[in-house]
Amino acid sequence: MEAKKFIAKVLPDGHLSLPEDTSKEVGRIFEVILLPVEEAEIYTYAEALAEEKRFSELTEDDIERIIHESRGIR
Repeated sequence: MEAKKFIAKVLPDGHLSLPEDTSKEVGRIFEVILLPVEEAEIYTYAEALAEEKRFSELTEDDIERIIHESRGIR
């Protein structure tokens, strides 16, 4: 399984803009998770930092918890 990550925009008709290669996969079914870009950046940064520091055993939930705790959010 190959994961794809890209930035998309919701179009006026409610559809998402897709990269050209993905838009050619007509009929293929994808799981879609939507994160606003301004919020997603911190997760990307934290994920890269965890990999760099060899904390790869951390889950996305662990990273989210760390981010929230660092901001004083419980």
